[in-house]
Amino acid sequence: MNRMRIILLVSMLACGFAASAQPYEKMVRNSLWSVSYNVTGIRQDTVSASYAELYAGYEGGEFRDTWQAAEGWNAGARTASVRHMERISFAGSFAFRQTEGYDMCGSMFIRPGSYPVDVLEFTPGRKTLQTYQFDGGFSYDVASKWRIGAMMDFESANIAKRKDLRHSNWLLDMTVAPGFMYHDGDLAVGASAIFEKVSERVEAEQVGTLESSYHAFLDKGIMYGTYSVWSGSGLHLDEAGVNGFPVKELSYGASAQVQYRDFFADFKYLQTSGTIGEKEYIWFRYPGNDMALNMKYRIVGRFSGDHYFRLSAGRKKLVMDETVLERVSENGITTVINHGKNRILSRVVWNVSPQYEFVHDVMEFSVGTDVSVQQSMASQVYPFVFSQSLTDMSVHMGLIFHFGRFDWGAKGTWGRGWVSEDEMVLNHETGIQTNPFRLTDWYDRQMEYRTASRFRSELMVRYNFDKGVYLRLDGSSLNGKIHPRLLPGEGKPVKDAGGYRLEAVLSLGLDF
Repeated sequence: MNRMRIILLVSMLACGFAASAQPYEKMVRNSLWSVSYNVTGIRQDTVSASYAELYAGYEGGEFRDTWQAAEGWNAGARTASVRHMERISFAGSFAFRQTEGYDMCGSMFIRPGSYPVDVLEFTPGRKTLQTYQFDGGFSYDVASKWRIGAMMDFESANIAKRKDLRHSNWLLDMTVAPGFMYHDGDLAVGASAIFEKVSERVEAEQVGTLESSYHAFLDKGIMYGTYSVWSGSGLHLDEAGVNGFPVKELSYGASAQVQYRDFFADFKYLQTSGTIGEKEYIWFRYPGNDMALNMKYRIVGRFSGDHYFRLSAGRKKLVMDETVLERVSENGITTVINHGKNRILSRVVWNVSPQYEFVHDVMEFSVGTDVSVQQSMASQVYPFVFSQSLTDMSVHMGLIFHFGRFDWGAKGTWGRGWVSEDEMVLNHETGIQTNPFRLTDWYDRQMEYRTASRFRSELMVRYNFDKGVYLRLDGSSLNGKIHPRLLPGEGKPVKDAGGYRLEAVLSLGLDF
């Protein structure tokens, strides 16, 4: 949940088929501990493998979410390696990616939907995104049956929009996880501590003067919030004493693992403290917790191949309070008084994902499903309470064939969503008649995309040269249907009303 969807897009294309021709991908798939935060598990395997890759891609089409580009180009490089020595093993990776997106508006965040609030602007323009990511870890045998280790995962990103309402963002995502393991024959148990920090800052600006300024919208939950001129105090984009619109999350927790022969289970729990604002200007606080369970089971060398069973399930819960702040100036000194807080949002997300994969020397087959249920309740103005239940489901199936130097793959994914809402008035005697403001047109358009029935078809071809060099082409087509809407304050039909979206990635790599 903490990884950005737009950053994972190309990775899903390039790795979604799990091409067994790549030694590194084979090693990751075969490792039971690859889904764990505990890096000591890398010494449960003995295979060393590495790869390096350059890639470039294109995506475009009319079937897109509100924050996606009408079309965009991306290019990058990535490398990863696991190396085993006598008593110590190392694992690490590095990646860089640059994306150019056109006609982009909507969410101003680098990771739309990752936080309980969102900030929207409505002027389509060009955005440039750069992402740097690296991780590293080690596992060391301190005794015959004991191991210790630690890993760090670091990601930094920046994005800039070049048309008013223009803005610049800076993102930091860092995880540190020290751990240990006890192993004896077929049994291995371990645990790790987890420390995570995620921060993002949006700095908006308007160049020049116009008769009317640009508008923006602060979504405080289920698309209820504040719509005004972007520099208005209710949006917090241009507020004295605060540099931009800062979001910060600090998470602490632990994970525990157990392996018995070819069965593995990992359980993770995180406690999160999130704030929006800085110093004494903390506008929102959102504590929460995150629980996740990952299980894997493998059957090697049975029925002419290898079998992999995987199950992931989790729950993420948060509540958000809006603080009531007042600036008081006395003798030229301004202080901020906190008069309390109001609970304006609660949200819980459940997800489950079972998968099965069969691997043979000349053929691979995979099938699985993903189900997510998000339940939200918003109450920005007493006594109005709004609830929403949003369900997403997808089913996927893939095949890969290996012929000589060629790998050929095809994958199909069907998905759709369902949304239901309810409204309650807790007290009819308050005298309040006006409902909280909702950006209805934008919400309808977003829900239409989330719930539309869609089918993604993916094709892959890879040619393996000598000495580990390979050339790979991935392509996909996403077909669905949405209808034209109007952008708030623009009065122009949205150009992304339609039924398809195309993606293509060309990669040149080396296995070593």
